[in-house]
Amino acid sequence: MVNLVIVSHSAQLGEGVGALARQMLMGDGCKLAIAAGIDDPENPIGTDPIKVMEAIESVADTDHVLVMMDIGSALLSAETALELLDPAIAAKVRLCAAPLVEGTLAATVSAAAGADIERVIKDAMNALDAKYEQLGLPSSSPEKTAPAALSADADARSVAVVVKNPNGIHVRPASKLVSTLSVFNADMLLEKNGKCVVPDSLNQIALLQVRCNDTLRLIAKGEQADDALAAFQQLAAENFGETIEKPHADKLAHSTPSQVTGMAFCYTPFSPEIPCHATANMQEEQQQLKVAIRKTLDDLSFLTALAEEKYSADIAAIFSGHHTLLDDPELYDMACDLMREKQCSAGYAWQNVLNDLRQQYLQLDDPYLQARYIDIEDLLSRSLRHLTGEHAQIPTFVRPTILVADAIYPSTVLQLDPLTVKGICLRDGSETSHSAIIAREMGICCICQQGEALDAIQTGNTLTLDCVANRLFFVN
Repeated sequence: MVNLVIVSHSAQLGEGVGALARQMLMGDGCKLAIAAGIDDPENPIGTDPIKVMEAIESVADTDHVLVMMDIGSALLSAETALELLDPAIAAKVRLCAAPLVEGTLAATVSAAAGADIERVIKDAMNALDAKYEQLGLPSSSPEKTAPAALSADADARSVAVVVKNPNGIHVRPASKLVSTLSVFNADMLLEKNGKCVVPDSLNQIALLQVRCNDTLRLIAKGEQADDALAAFQQLAAENFGETIEKPHADKLAHSTPSQVTGMAFCYTPFSPEIPCHATANMQEEQQQLKVAIRKTLDDLSFLTALAEEKYSADIAAIFSGHHTLLDDPELYDMACDLMREKQCSAGYAWQNVLNDLRQQYLQLDDPYLQARYIDIEDLLSRSLRHLTGEHAQIPTFVRPTILVADAIYPSTVLQLDPLTVKGICLRDGSETSHSAIIAREMGICCICQQGEALDAIQTGNTLTLDCVANRLFFVN
């Protein structure tokens, strides 16, 4: 058995990666421990060899302990911890060079499925393959897919299912699939459109890029092939462990009506353009950016808890994911580099860094991932508010209202009152965006891509939104 230790400069980042990884666990086949940040309220970013040593000791009741690290001194602290450990425990420990987030998720699934230490390390090291392929980049690992020989074997049997998960086989359902199939004594391949992978790792399944309504086939041969095929069919019938339509009898959530009518309110999200101007005190600008990021992370923790309380764990996971995305020291470092290079303000540098990240999402060819650009805009808007000291009050209403906007942020939607906000009508946007997903969970009709139809709308007009036809109508 392999247990994991997560070492990070940031306590929140370490806890966030741990929370994501624990969602991958389907049993007790892998323990996780976290050693992140240092106990200094003024300067909490760093790593502590003693914390790392204690974390390793807490999960040392196993064959091997794999240590996942972020950058720089995390590796030095882990190496120092090895010197401090009892030699018998230190002999069990392996340090892994894989990326912290993707590598930890892949390693967790692999370890929980019973893989040996070499396979766990291999899966962690190959964790970026799916991202490389999706972005059209050459993979860093020579073997990305499984040989398809089994698919031509006359003794092999197969079953095909149509995937109904709205977001396809993403991380959580993929981990469920790995866990379910790992117990069977059989040779297996997963196949989509002629492309085959061995279903024993998160990374391999991610390479298939299985979307909603794709046909996925399991091919199996061996002593327990029939059992594996039956389990696969059952898992697909259960939507790979996801609940597609989740009732919330005790929470404020409703099915979205086919049509809604209300008074139009023309809404503009907070999205300032920060000009480039010289700054006199670079250290002060960097500190202000650090404070703004920390306040934004606090906001996201509040939004995560609010979503969990009022709606569902799936909606809460959106804001937890935002927290993990923002709590990345590399983003801050990139902004600081730009500040030094251009001698510019923190706001201008931060705006450029997140706009570049937004553009990367917009250039993806997967519509679901492409729609994540609005999440980056949300993070930029919220952090710039903290940086500039400006306020953006979410309006409240006393009568049925239709919000009309070019775009709307996920965090804004979450804080709307569905008792009065009946619909959202967007000039742009996507029905697969997190804004639209949250609105539907709340029972708010959200229609997108209305374009020039919004030009004639003024606050106070009465509108009807047809949620099925994705159209708006003026009411005389």
